[in-house]
Amino acid sequence: MGYLSWGCLLLVLCVVHSMFLSSSGCFVDERVALMDINSWFMSSKSEVPSSWGHGDDCCLWEGITCDNSTRRILRLDLSFMYQSICTYGSDGSVSIQAMEVPCWNLNLTIFSSFRELQLLDFSGNCACLKDFNGLQGLSKLKYLNLSDNTFIGSIPGSVSRLVSLEVINLSGNNISGTLQNIGLKNLQNLRELHLGSNQLSALKLSNNSLGGMILGGACNLSSVREIYLGNNKFEGTLPRNLSGDVVIMDLHDNKMSGELDTSLWNLPSLKALSLASNGLTGEIPQEIGNLSHIKSLNLSNNFFTGSIPATFANLSQIESLDLSENRLKGSIPWQLTQLSSLGVFSVAFNNLSGCLLDSGQFGSFGMDSYKGNDNLRSCTSSSGPVVRNGTVGNMADDSDPILYVVSAVSFVLAFWATVTFVFCHSFGKRVILNL
Repeated sequence: MGYLSWGCLLLVLCVVHSMFLSSSGCFVDERVALMDINSWFMSSKSEVPSSWGHGDDCCLWEGITCDNSTRRILRLDLSFMYQSICTYGSDGSVSIQAMEVPCWNLNLTIFSSFRELQLLDFSGNCACLKDFNGLQGLSKLKYLNLSDNTFIGSIPGSVSRLVSLEVINLSGNNISGTLQNIGLKNLQNLRELHLGSNQLSALKLSNNSLGGMILGGACNLSSVREIYLGNNKFEGTLPRNLSGDVVIMDLHDNKMSGELDTSLWNLPSLKALSLASNGLTGEIPQEIGNLSHIKSLNLSNNFFTGSIPATFANLSQIESLDLSENRLKGSIPWQLTQLSSLGVFSVAFNNLSGCLLDSGQFGSFGMDSYKGNDNLRSCTSSSGPVVRNGTVGNMADDSDPILYVVSAVSFVLAFWATVTFVFCHSFGKRVILNL
């Protein structure tokens, strides 16, 4: 009987404890945190939603979603909640209180009590952010949107502790400097990283598992000079109407598709571009010749069709050109022989035909530059068909007209030298008489 009484008492205590923790329909620690957020908005000279602080169940407050069974908060959608306070004059006029500072300091530890949180959207709230401290304990947080606030300086390395994140949106935060991997390799679940409308000078995020639209769909790259996003999982087409002063753009080994937008060639400062190993299709635009400062261009391992544009000849500074492993056809334009700086060249494994180029820099390229083109041949004085088992080679050509001319001249000279010796030289005459 005693055991039963103790058991009943323990059950009652558990029920009372649960009721205490979840008073007013949500847990006390989470309710306190919500009121702290409410106080932050008020101290920032902002109005707050009328539902906040009213009613017994904070799960019913604006922007809050709770688990139906546990009553823990799962989603906090506080996007663009910041609203400047309006004042009303005696004459009925309305005025908006001006902001005293560009943004209001926010310590993200204010969200640390929401241990079951899966989504946090605090975008567009004029917050000054310094780091991600306070969020690392949110082991179930998958979606984080802090866009349209102000990050002071660059993105801190503390982002690497948010190991459960799948999507991070930091667009429009005035982030500056170079964005490097900053521990993103630790974020094995990260699929999307949005960084548009910032002041970054370089993106160096190669060899991660980032996905979504390449460059987040951003087209204005006015502040970015270097972009390294190779070996990720970006999808879709390149952004339309690109502009800016990008010098290096490396997007190799992603999952991009579609045709090249002609605006890509309107990046006047571009010196190196790699789109290798994607799923790009269509013809290579003639406008590629606008890349007057390009030194390295790699379009290999895609599905480009059509012919090689003769406008490649306008790339006067190019040093490396790789068009291998596509579906290009036709001949190699003779205009390419004008590329005096070209040191690396490959059109291997296409469907090209016609003659190899052998003048200018093209006289120095090995046969590996052309292999895998069954209808490509050498047309020089000592060569004929060139493709054997996918590899360019050389064969004698007995029909070479120059060879005929040289042989004929040699025969004529030898004949008249013999006649002169026999009939004009005394020793030659004696030989003939003795015969």
